[in-house]
Amino acid sequence: MKAQMTQTIPAAGTAWRDLVDRADGVLGTVSPALARHWRTELDEVEQRVARLERSAPEPAFDDGVRAFVALATARLADEWDPQRLIDVATAVELAHRATRHHRAIVNRSDSHNVSASKNVTVVLDGDWSITQAAVLVADIGPAAYRILVRGYGATQVGQLSGVGDPLGLVRAAVALGALVAELPASAVQELWAASRLPPARRTTSAAVLAWAVGCHSVPGHAGTGQPGGTNALSVPVPIEAQSPARSTTTSPAVGRS
Repeated sequence: MKAQMTQTIPAAGTAWRDLVDRADGVLGTVSPALARHWRTELDEVEQRVARLERSAPEPAFDDGVRAFVALATARLADEWDPQRLIDVATAVELAHRATRHHRAIVNRSDSHNVSASKNVTVVLDGDWSITQAAVLVADIGPAAYRILVRGYGATQVGQLSGVGDPLGLVRAAVALGALVAELPASAVQELWAASRLPPARRTTSAAVLAWAVGCHSVPGHAGTGQPGGTNALSVPVPIEAQSPARSTTTSPAVGRS
């Protein structure tokens, strides 16, 4: 498990589907069919993110992690809407990439050597990504929109002021996965509780969540692949899972071809 937690940033071109293999050491026994489904879904999410974003940030160790959490959470249910699951997994990843763009500006210590136009471009890239994310969840309903905005806001506040929830978008991924699977709010709480259990007692979904949290870097250490220095699992979970209003349409993200 330690080896999993000290991974470095993957080389450019590493597919998000590889998250299934990277997490394998802490997931226990995963059926070949489930692993195959996860890889297929992560492929679809990665391709949709690439189509919808204006510009991609540099590759990072946690690319696709939040999508993986959303996919795993939905599997606590017997069935779910597969298209909406891909929508919310794509949205939470786009929101994460928006924070990456914006963090690049916040963290620049050599801003005097960077043109104003380049800074503006990066900010607009981030704004574009969060707009795409918002459009994807808007058609699902106000609960989904609220979850995404809260998660994004908590992350942005944290990287701007140091006060916030660095796991805001991981929590949003859990809540959105539960939402499209129509799981009750208690299931979200139980999943977080189960992720604190010893590895042998975790469900597969709880193991994915625990692995994702363990791989998370706190602001200021982004891209190291090292686990955070605080017990992130002890942070309260402020987001409730609520059932969305049913819709027969798929939200048309801005600029979707």
